[in-house]
Amino acid sequence: MASLQWMQPRTFVSRNNQIIALCCFVPFLWSCTTDAPDELTIAVATNFLTTAEELSKKFEEQSDVEITVVAGSSGQLFAQAKNGAPYDVFFSADQEKIDAIVDENLGIVDSRITYALGRLCFMLNPKTDYEQDARVLFENLEFNRIVFANPKLAPYGIAAEEVFDRLEIDLSNEKKKVIFADNVGKAYAIVNSGNTEAGMVALSSVLDDELSDEHYYEVPDKYYSPLRQDAIVLARTENETLALEFIEFVRSDDAKTIIRSNGYELD
Repeated sequence: MASLQWMQPRTFVSRNNQIIALCCFVPFLWSCTTDAPDELTIAVATNFLTTAEELSKKFEEQSDVEITVVAGSSGQLFAQAKNGAPYDVFFSADQEKIDAIVDENLGIVDSRITYALGRLCFMLNPKTDYEQDARVLFENLEFNRIVFANPKLAPYGIAAEEVFDRLEIDLSNEKKKVIFADNVGKAYAIVNSGNTEAGMVALSSVLDDELSDEHYYEVPDKYYSPLRQDAIVLARTENETLALEFIEFVRSDDAKTIIRSNGYELD
């Protein structure tokens, strides 16, 4: 079964349920068992977490492999990969971070794929009943507090800024109204908890929680640049063959069905 980590050291899970945590500063460690499965650690942008877990589970059913999923903002994961974090595959929420991976010779170029097109969503606090639905309120965006991902760390934050620009809303004069989350997943958690009135989040998060229709509105594509999300096998992987097989699986029809069902589009 795929395991999940949030910015944690790499974890290997053996079949006898022993867990060994590897710190980045330990230079070398071998754990040898004759029947232990191969391991992969994949780093995924937060918006893709649920989907990545589904894909990992499906791949594990087809292969003798244990997959660890590490989630975070694309910017944070890129910095970790650059500094030697033990990731085998990196799923970014944009193309720019993968461009940088390629430019710095940190990835296997031929393995690069565009695995999904993200979709931005305007979401209302689900604990509050509004006289108007999210589609109507989106056109005004007059709220005391609104949250979205930090544009310096997360592509979905950049997309949210583009929306405000195209709606001619000057956020520089409304700083008290804006909350920056470390990633789009945290932005969703903040608005979903009722701690802010509204937020710009990933559609995948909304669909995962089955939010009522009146509390969210899918932002039309015309308001922001396409959120093309790329992935690549990292050059530091010690299991290149298996990592490449996972990338190939993500391109399969079965995987595409899972990706679409979670609120993404495909090229």
